Amino acid sequence: MKRVLLTLVLILAFVQGSALADDVMENVGTKAALEAMDQLGFEIGDENVLALTDAGYAIINGQTTEKTIKGLTENCGCTIGDGNLLMIQRSKFNPLWFFFYNKATGEALFLQVDEEADLSGENVFEVNSKETIAYENVMENQDAWSQKFTDKVFSGNEFSLITIANVWALPDTSYEFLQACCLHNHLCPGVTSGQMIANYVENELPIESSTQSYKVIGCPEWCKEDYFQVVWDATPGKKSYYSKHLSDDEVSALTEKYGTRPAGIYIRWDSSTNSGDGLVAGFDFDKIYDLTGTANWTGNAMLQKLQMDMEMAKFADSPEIAVSTIKAFQLNSTAEFNVLVSAGVNPLKVLEVEA
Repeated sequence: MKRVLLTLVLILAFVQGSALADDVMENVGTKAALEAMDQLGFEIGDENVLALTDAGYAIINGQTTEKTIKGLTENCGCTIGDGNLLMIQRSKFNPLWFFFYNKATGEALFLQVDEEADLSGENVFEVNSKETIAYENVMENQDAWSQKFTDKVFSGNEFSLITIANVWALPDTSYEFLQACCLHNHLCPGVTSGQMIANYVENELPIESSTQSYKVIGCPEWCKEDYFQVVWDATPGKKSYYSKHLSDDEVSALTEKYGTRPAGIYIRWDSSTNSGDGLVAGFDFDKIYDLTGTANWTGNAMLQKLQMDMEMAKFADSPEIAVSTIKAFQLNSTAEFNVLVSAGVNPLKVLEVEA
């Protein structure tokens, strides 16, 4: 009987402790929302406001942080369903932070939680930083922002937050694109090139049945790879994404020969016939530099990427501006596919795409 009572006491203590921890985390999210509403001057449910956070990924003193999202949503009204709450993937070892952007005013607030603080108390944020981050303002004050990147006004998250927030504010930005940005944890021209390549492949090799799916060989690999994992569910674990590195010399030689940078191998695979149609894609970054007005950039590299991000958004539905087919091919068996993805094999050479 004593053992039973002791067990019940321990269980109740554990449940009570867990509930208390959850309440504390929820209150942290509440504090973040109320602080943002006060400093940025908006009311609950304002559709002009975006919330970004790494809550759910960051862990504080062994405690997960997903409950902070409940407090945030209930108090400021930003939700996943409305497309104005985005969870940015980070390592669980990263600090917990919240970021709010009001596109009506161009102002943003960054709050980073002090892991050493009493999270049930009033002062839980070790960083409380407010800046005007609207694209036009940033580009008009490039010297000042170059210094702010150095000063880390958002604890080193400046580029991630400014790029995603400004592209979110564009009227035609798709939710799937924002999801890819969340996985990549920032937006750069490499991610946007992934969107353009994906749209090109979908036009050239459309999925026509439930037995078809895309397989990707990132050869060479760059930031574009994270886009395919989100929109096509092409992941290494599902054996639908493979990464193959090329040296700078190899990329340069292929670019010179084909007039465009090699940008990966894309296969529309049919599991019912164990066969596929594929293409080796090229991506013309020189054309993108010209189109975005960044070809002769001499300033801050992160600001160059921001301008490219904003300008490249215009070309999402016309990928052929920069994307082309270097070579089309067919695979007639699983064995032929396995040759391309085997360790130590350069799949471009197998497909006779050589400098």
